[in-house]
Amino acid sequence: MRKLIVSVSVLLLLCSMLQGVETKLSGEFWSRWSMEYAQNPATGEDEVLKNFLALERGYLGLETKISDDIKSRFTVDIFSTDSVSNGAGLKLKYAYLDFNNLLPVTDMTLTAGLQKVYFGTLYDWDYSLIGKAPADEYKLTSSADYGISAHGYLPKGWGEYALGLYNGEGYKKYGSNLKDNTQFAYLANIRMIPFAGLTLGGSVLLNSVERENLLSDDSVNPKYQDQLMLDGLAHYINGPIDICLEYLSKKVDHASSYSADDYQAWGIMIFPKLSLKNILGPDLSLLARYDIWDESDRDDNGKYLLNAITAGLQYDFSALSLQLNGTKKSYDEDNSAPAYADNQKDAVEIMAQVKWHFSNTIN
Repeated sequence: MRKLIVSVSVLLLLCSMLQGVETKLSGEFWSRWSMEYAQNPATGEDEVLKNFLALERGYLGLETKISDDIKSRFTVDIFSTDSVSNGAGLKLKYAYLDFNNLLPVTDMTLTAGLQKVYFGTLYDWDYSLIGKAPADEYKLTSSADYGISAHGYLPKGWGEYALGLYNGEGYKKYGSNLKDNTQFAYLANIRMIPFAGLTLGGSVLLNSVERENLLSDDSVNPKYQDQLMLDGLAHYINGPIDICLEYLSKKVDHASSYSADDYQAWGIMIFPKLSLKNILGPDLSLLARYDIWDESDRDDNGKYLLNAITAGLQYDFSALSLQLNGTKKSYDEDNSAPAYADNQKDAVEIMAQVKWHFSNTIN
């Protein structure tokens, strides 16, 4: 598979150079140190459980302007992993075409292929803090998926919208891996700007996990879930101050003849940033984030209630970014299953990261 992906990448590059009106080659790489201090399950003592350096992300991409109305993007993700013997993995992240003026709607783009998922903060998350967007972190949906979407801008600068149809399983599953899920995911997203500096938005995602009846004997599939995901967003920017508030919920329904209880999970994120550039000169930012994710309504070993507090620094210069984050995760013992309770998953995590990127037009 790795050789195939590399071969396709090279082929697309050559085709783009020969046929594309304009081709941009870009890359972004994240080298990270991670250290986790938590309780050792074997001894019950707090100690350093993880301490390592890794290439967490290595994006290589091509963006080609095929014509005035058609553009393409192809991106692969190279990363450190223990799952293969050479310690590095490779996967597709994006592979899509953008069509403008295909439909008679002003400022609308139709996108087809492996693309972003327009849910909550997922599609414009800038990783100024090292962690993932909440919808990705708490597994409401993946950041990218195979599908078709129509997205564009509202008239008179009032905001933007997106409508999407996806596989619903993210960018790591396709084809035979989807044999147990034949239902698509349906998405609607809107952002509105009532006045300069304030953005209000919301997203709805209908999804399912596997099929209701097994293929083998048509019996009820215990893993089947019908899911409704909701997201509400408020984002305010005024000079050096940037505050993002996000609310998320997930409603899970099992097969009607299955005994598992349905449940609902919810969470919030409060994410303020303060730029010190105008005060100090260097492009330095202070960041903080508070998360609560409540999945305690479940009746199985997956139930938990998490509180997470993160503080961070980001320094940008030229094509580089230096980041330092500290996160404290704590699980409520009374509202969490044994796998989470008794401090077994409480942890303090420190991460330092250097990111660098490049982008060049090659024809």
